[in-house]
Amino acid sequence: MARTHDDQTPDGNAADDSIGAATRALADATAALTRLIGKQVQSVVPEVSDAVAASLREASRGLADASESVGRRGGSGRAEERRAERAGRTRTELLDAAARAFARQGYEGASLGDIAADAGYTKGAVYAHFGSKHELFLEVARRQIAAAPAQPGLPGMGEEGLEEKVSAALLGMVDETQLLLALEILSFAVRHPEARAEIGAFYEEGFAELADQVGRARHPADPEPAEADWDTALAVVSVSNIALLLGAVTGSPHASPEAGSRVIARLLRG
Repeated sequence: MARTHDDQTPDGNAADDSIGAATRALADATAALTRLIGKQVQSVVPEVSDAVAASLREASRGLADASESVGRRGGSGRAEERRAERAGRTRTELLDAAARAFARQGYEGASLGDIAADAGYTKGAVYAHFGSKHELFLEVARRQIAAAPAQPGLPGMGEEGLEEKVSAALLGMVDETQLLLALEILSFAVRHPEARAEIGAFYEEGFAELADQVGRARHPADPEPAEADWDTALAVVSVSNIALLLGAVTGSPHASPEAGSRVIARLLRG
């Protein structure tokens, strides 16, 4: 008599359930051991503690994968969903850590090992999700660009309190990590011509949108921006960026977002 496949029999399902339960229990024990070793060894040999903890985390994830594999063989559709959720979470955590590292150290200075460790993974996880440091940076840039508006909306040029509204818009952009990351993305595009088309298209779109805002405010009957509108848009972008940078570096009230707002308000009033 032909042997029936295990995952099609009650006994096979029971065996799979037992293996899955044991695997999950072992994964929990591994996680507990990671915490224990981190506490006991960190004060003596931090490097050893970090290496062991990272290895145990990888082992725990491997055990979780094995458990979900058992679930799939047992006919559990939820296991595949959990795997996809975990992969998405890992990817997000790596991107968050990479954004911090690239902002602090730049593309050249940031290492994949440090990025992985900051996110709580090994370098292998980075390669599994992104393939290379270059592709990881591009993905960080794509996410940063997609999350940001092309240009903050300008207040109407005849509005009361124009300077205060411009100042509020500029101060809303004062985030050191985000500012440094934006600069690094631009620098990366200058150094890597193959990335210019994708990154440059976003900034070109934002610049054109700003010129359109200026044109609509100055001559509503003819919303197409004139050369003077493009010049004003360029001046606004230049002043806002330099004011943010100099304000962060010098702390001078004469080179600050507030000072930049006064200049921009005068530019917009013509």
